Amino acid sequence: MAYLKIFPIKVTDKKALDYITNPDKTDEKLLVSSFGCSPETADLEFSMTREMEKKNGMDKGDNNLCIFCTKK
Repeated sequence: MAYLKIFPIKVTDKKALDYITNPDKTDEKLLVSSFGCSPETADLEFSMTREMEKKNGMDKGDNNLCIFCTKK
C-alpha cells in the first residue's frame, strides 16, 4: 500500500528532486508522476512559487512544496 511522507528539503530543490526521481529507484522513472507541473521543471516552478509567495507576503518559511508517495 502506498503512503505519503513529507520531508523537509535540506538541500536544493533540484538535488532533492533528482534524488526522488532517480531512475534506479523508480523503474526508469515509470513510477514518477506529477500534477500541475512537470518533474523535469518542478524545481524551477517551486522557486518561482516561493518567490511569488515572498513578493506577496505569503511566505511562511516552510519548504514543504514537494510531497511524494512511497511504497511500503
